[in-house]
Amino acid sequence: MRLGTFLLAVAALSLVQAQETAVPLKPGSPHGSTYHPHQALDPETQIQIALQHQAAGRVQEALHALSQAGDLYPNYGRIFAVRGSLRLEQGHIAQALADLERALQLDPEDVEALTNRAQAYRRFGRTDQALKDLDRAIALNPDLLAARFNRGVLRYEAQDYAGALEEFDACIVLDPHLPAPYFNRAVVQDALGHREAAIQDLERFLRISKEKNLESTGGSLVKGLEKSRCKTGTPAPFSPLKVHPCLGFCASFFSCFP
Repeated sequence: MRLGTFLLAVAALSLVQAQETAVPLKPGSPHGSTYHPHQALDPETQIQIALQHQAAGRVQEALHALSQAGDLYPNYGRIFAVRGSLRLEQGHIAQALADLERALQLDPEDVEALTNRAQAYRRFGRTDQALKDLDRAIALNPDLLAARFNRGVLRYEAQDYAGALEEFDACIVLDPHLPAPYFNRAVVQDALGHREAAIQDLERFLRISKEKNLESTGGSLVKGLEKSRCKTGTPAPFSPLKVHPCLGFCASFFSCFP
């Protein structure tokens, strides 16, 4: 995290804590009885306050803060992009899509909003539009890992295994320590008939994954793959699993091959 972002987050947390202990203003105050302390804050600070609420598990407070910020700054697209991300994570897909479309009307080159709108489109079965958004996001920022990961999932679902392999290769180059792309690449390698490569990716996944339940599943898959090497014929592909790593303000990556 950059120093400036860290200091902004600390300041936002202090504001949230101060709000919880502040004495309400009396009607006779210079600001009047309807004054709200967040009205004096710039939109980025208001977003940081909302994210502090979200990080503490206060999702409704986060959404409320973003709604207030949107009323104060209706032309600041990132407010709606972040609110759309939170709504997407909560499963409120229609509301999320409305927010993300508004964000992109205000800033058509917001790559995070494009990545998240693609996820909303996919949830509605609009995969062509989802892929178009991901293509646009990657054209604007080829190193946006969430977009590359999600495009890999879409390509896998379309049985474009070579294209999916290319995406997960790119993800691993961008972040060699992120477990999820190794698992997905193993699934793709298996679909291509590259069983040894699939085993290697699963073993790498097991070495760096911190999720105990995923380690157990991955270990079972490795054993099954190794056992299949001793048998004749073409082994059946192994069943994929769902993982949800997060990146920045992008909502969770697509569920891997649901």
